[in-house]
Amino acid sequence: MLKAVNAEDFPPTAEELHKMEKKEVKLQEAEAKKPNSSSHCLAWQIRSCLFQRATGTTSFFHEKIKLYPWVQCTACKSWLHFKCAGVEGDWTTKDFFCGCNSTPELDDILQSVKAEDILADEEIKDLERNLQSGTILSNRMYLWKNRGLDPALRKHYSEHLTLFNDMKTEDMIERLEKVLSIPGTVAEKQLYVSNVILPEVLIQWLQKTLSISRYRAESVLLKSTPTKDDKRPEDITKDDSESMEESDVLLRDCRAAADWCRNTKFTGRVEIPQVLSMEKEEQTQILQDLHSWEDEHDLDSPAEMFTFIFQYKKDYDYFWEQLVEGKNYKVFGRF
Repeated sequence: MLKAVNAEDFPPTAEELHKMEKKEVKLQEAEAKKPNSSSHCLAWQIRSCLFQRATGTTSFFHEKIKLYPWVQCTACKSWLHFKCAGVEGDWTTKDFFCGCNSTPELDDILQSVKAEDILADEEIKDLERNLQSGTILSNRMYLWKNRGLDPALRKHYSEHLTLFNDMKTEDMIERLEKVLSIPGTVAEKQLYVSNVILPEVLIQWLQKTLSISRYRAESVLLKSTPTKDDKRPEDITKDDSESMEESDVLLRDCRAAADWCRNTKFTGRVEIPQVLSMEKEEQTQILQDLHSWEDEHDLDSPAEMFTFIFQYKKDYDYFWEQLVEGKNYKVFGRF
């Protein structure tokens, strides 16, 4: 028996998504002919415009804001809403560049930065308060507060939450959970932090670090793709899998399972394996210890470092059914 389940907890069917997409095409065609339409905002092109419609509907986000100023890029002459550009003040007599004339070099920065270096604790608290109050507009926060709205856009955002690998992302999420006091169940807190706060923190960090507009920072995040090392098990061919050593498979599946857990609603708390927060040298050592371990996999064994720990049995059972039995992941779990 299902009790007190919200409609938004069920994903739309393929038929519903297809109908929504057909409506969206017609609405886009009509909107493009309107001179003041949000479709002429650069951010609309990457689905990050703060005043866009919900997919397949005529309902706009942040409708209470009836008037909003625009700013034009000096280089390409394209337009952005002030809020989408992330600019404040009087820009009528100053040059503004949307980012079309620069390509941020991120690789070295992403490799060297640590979780504790990404904004100060007070900056994170201020950002969360401003997102909640609407002082800083965010589609992610808007969709969080309106759970049944625009499943297509929610799915789009959920695929672009971070710029980092799983280990550094997990470090960042742990830090955010410590810094912020968030009400609700453990599962709700985890989803709120990973789906709303984490990407918004990264957007603000990118703006600050690279001196770029919000639109450009949003663009960097939305265009980010997993690296080769972050392939999911279902993306790896049979030949790839056979060529990988067992230790590589364990870490790969552990990372993929952690990513799955972060995007899944559980009844209780879930602890992500400690190995994912270790440095590479520590991971190598713990893998060697695991391979040389000859006793049972109990609480004292190295396998504990790879173990997902669930507060409730039903959450553990669901995890096991979906990933171990369903996808053949090589992971450890207990409750």
